[in-house]
Amino acid sequence: MMEQLTGVVVGILLGIWEIYAVYKAFKDTKQRGNKNTSTFLPLALWSGVVLALAFIGIGIALVMKMY
Repeated sequence: MMEQLTGVVVGILLGIWEIYAVYKAFKDTKQRGNKNTSTFLPLALWSGVVLALAFIGIGIALVMKMY
């Protein structure tokens, strides 16, 4: 039971929050980005999506007791 609760709270919810944060950063950059915007921002956004998918995957594995 504790593994399933941990999977939902830590894995899935944290992954969903991370996707939301990446979307919000992308939207903000589209509106306010200029020549001073970091050239590493696409890499940061991409790594945020990969991290979110990893969180969600681990969360699902914990819920299904596969991990």
